[in-house]
Amino acid sequence: MGKGSYFTGQPVYSQVIKLLDKSEIVKISRETKGSEAYVKRLDGYQHLIVMLFGVLKHFDSLRELEIGMKAEANKLHHLGLDYLVKRSTLSEANIRRPQEFFAKVYSLCWSTMPSF
Repeated sequence: MGKGSYFTGQPVYSQVIKLLDKSEIVKISRETKGSEAYVKRLDGYQHLIVMLFGVLKHFDSLRELEIGMKAEANKLHHLGLDYLVKRSTLSEANIRRPQEFFAKVYSLCWSTMPSF
């Protein structure tokens, strides 16, 4: 199996985000009941990006996630985030956004995943 040169020199997180279809994720977020209720800035796509960041960095708590994002503050614009997400905002988003949103995003990504 040959190596692909498409992702050369890019961090793994950047490669994962490029595989996501932002417009479809935003559409799923708007269609999922309760997903965008009481939301000011942290929409479904940004919530997903933040949570993926925590998973790939092996963070165990929202406190660690917040500190890790502060450490990477100069790179957040490249990820599509325009502000630092606070721990309380993440906590409320995790409570309010239904798991069906993430299930639909997972099934979307699994069905459109390119084979390498």
